[in-house]
Amino acid sequence: MHIKNFDPYDFSKKEIDGVMVYYKNLPWAPCINISVAFNTGAFSDPIGKEGLSHFLEHLIFDGSLKFKDKKVVREWSKKYALNSWNAYTNFYETVYHLKCLPENYKKALEGMKDMIFNPNLKKQDVEHERGVITQESWRRYKNEKFLTYTKEVIDNLYHGHNYSRVGSPLGWPETINKISQPDIKKWHSEKYVKSNMSIVLVGAVEEKGLGLLKDFIKNLPNKTVDKYKKGEVKKPKKLKIVKKSEEIGDPNEQAEITIYRSMPYLPESRMAIVTLFRVLVGDLLNEKLRFEKGLCYSVGMSTWLFTDVSEIFMNIKTDEKNIDLVQKEFWKIIKEIKLGKYKSKFNTLKKVNLEQTKSRELVSEDVTDGAVRDLIKHNRIIPLFYEIKEMEAVTYKDVANFTEEVFDPKWTFTEIILPSKK
Repeated sequence: MHIKNFDPYDFSKKEIDGVMVYYKNLPWAPCINISVAFNTGAFSDPIGKEGLSHFLEHLIFDGSLKFKDKKVVREWSKKYALNSWNAYTNFYETVYHLKCLPENYKKALEGMKDMIFNPNLKKQDVEHERGVITQESWRRYKNEKFLTYTKEVIDNLYHGHNYSRVGSPLGWPETINKISQPDIKKWHSEKYVKSNMSIVLVGAVEEKGLGLLKDFIKNLPNKTVDKYKKGEVKKPKKLKIVKKSEEIGDPNEQAEITIYRSMPYLPESRMAIVTLFRVLVGDLLNEKLRFEKGLCYSVGMSTWLFTDVSEIFMNIKTDEKNIDLVQKEFWKIIKEIKLGKYKSKFNTLKKVNLEQTKSRELVSEDVTDGAVRDLIKHNRIIPLFYEIKEMEAVTYKDVANFTEEVFDPKWTFTEIILPSKK
């Protein structure tokens, strides 16, 4: 179905009994996506109990007042939620989500409400999930050496910020071990309340369907919740770290160079600049370092943008003999961008990116995920027309100035991991 000028991110919103609801009807959608988000993530976790929000998320799926155990929960998901009942925890929020057919919408809401607000939180389930989460954590941190090194790098980049004590929403193996059943019950009673939640509906959503949300929200607990205090991003303690891969517990065949820049929150007004900056720098790094000079095996350019911290980094895998040359070429490219050498390439990439944005094919899950991400980062859902308008206004000078801001040598941290010795 083609609908001219249809904007999938032009959401409606409505407050129902103190809970903000964002909703979007997609005429082509055969299902309804429901996301229930709580403002509790890793950055809110108590000191020494990092991983608590994520731990609680796991236990919601282990049974509740009406669902005696996880087997019953799984069967319910298959019957009413297209086997999609799931959740995730990030630095700022815990989000529970599913999709269902319109005829199962009421049952889906009833089941979600009971599991989220009336979980069993049994001691045996706590211990079982502790084992699961601990294994998940060690898959990320690999071994004690790598764990220690990860903490060193994070503290170097984010000292004084919540990021420095968290690392990931999983928490650390040692803090996961300290979380008790009473901690989890207390956290649930404090954070899973009306004043701390929002709901996103996407798909076959009709105005009359919002009426059922009144029953979902009715009689939910409510209390004042302390708001997350945003952190301050400081200059790295060290501007460069060089380690052997054996030293950090992560043996590798290639050398790895990562250049980081940590920044404060980047507002939505700068998102289009960030996007075209990433596209231009990423394209140039691949063209110059991989295709023209053959200096590396892979090049990655990423931007991780959060509510009170942004991380921009470039990662290159290469031969040890090329380390100095790769860094020299990288800074040469950055200097050439600032001097205006790549205006023509920028205009081409901007045109392509605009066309890709306008032609983006979205299913209801894509729209739901994008909407929730916008709410987490910017506290509003950014319409597609706004994204396009902002991107059309970006000039080469905007990107060149941002490049200079990002790769300020006083703020840029370089990590070099030398390959394993055979």
